[in-house]
Amino acid sequence: MEQQELQHNIFYRHFDLPANFPVLGLLGESWRITDVPVLRMHFHNCMEIGYLYDGSGEFHIGNSVLHFSAPCLVIAPPNVPHAHRADPGTECCCKWIYVDPQTMLPNLSPRLSSKLGEYQRGLSGEECILAGERFPEVLALIRMIVDEMEKAQLHYQHIVRELFCSAFLMLLRSYSGTASKDRYVNTQLGCIAPAIAYIAENYMEEIPIDRLSQLCHVSTSHFRRLFKQVLGWAPLDYVQMVRIDRACVLLYNCEYSVTEIGLQVGYPSPSSFNRQFRSIHGISPGQWRQKMRSEDNPMVTAYFHSLPPSTFQFFPSEYQSFHK
Repeated sequence: MEQQELQHNIFYRHFDLPANFPVLGLLGESWRITDVPVLRMHFHNCMEIGYLYDGSGEFHIGNSVLHFSAPCLVIAPPNVPHAHRADPGTECCCKWIYVDPQTMLPNLSPRLSSKLGEYQRGLSGEECILAGERFPEVLALIRMIVDEMEKAQLHYQHIVRELFCSAFLMLLRSYSGTASKDRYVNTQLGCIAPAIAYIAENYMEEIPIDRLSQLCHVSTSHFRRLFKQVLGWAPLDYVQMVRIDRACVLLYNCEYSVTEIGLQVGYPSPSSFNRQFRSIHGISPGQWRQKMRSEDNPMVTAYFHSLPPSTFQFFPSEYQSFHK
């Protein structure tokens, strides 16, 4: 698929980072990037750091396709569409960290905090791939962060903060600040970002198009065109996608009935929930729950069970977990 076509199939993934320790991880030894062709891209409200310790593949980000080879770090800044794929016939072993750098390091000087924000906004192209042979110190620090988060021993949060401080300062030192910025990301996606954030928080309610366009300070007709152009979905169709994604989290992770889950994510009747779910997944919500729970996938189960009840992030389906 051409890279420009991917930009018309983009999804938002929201991560509710804990206020007192704004970092989450998909860790363990079983996370994989597969060689399944990239059919869609996604973006986050926070920085994604992928620690790749085995394998090689492609990193699609913005308008670029970059090759990576372990050991390396693959970094996606906030609000930038991206996707990963392993080389044909292979898999990549990886660990994932989602973090808000500036919130994680509140004691940085204003100048350094500003530089860190500039680094996130300007990061693109080859600077998103940190090869192990070129950045051994940074990779070592991220590896230590992963170890501390996996073991979660006494004082690990304090240690992780200090390690992040060192890692980000090293990244700032190596960052040229001259990376070309993707006009697509910085303008069009930025224009509709308030609407995307509003949908993420209020998807279970009725969402008038007028309200979304007002948040983006554009006319309703222009908002419809812009939203469709950027994400490839009409605004209300995108709301349905978000509702069904959130329903999948509840179906997997909770014992609520299908009817109760449909009500929680914004469907007033079981028939409307079933109809919309089938249109996206091809099976009913109950069948989806049975299918997903019947698979021997303990890492996925552990991930869902680790989420607090107020968290509405959803499982990144491109990263499959395999039990050895």
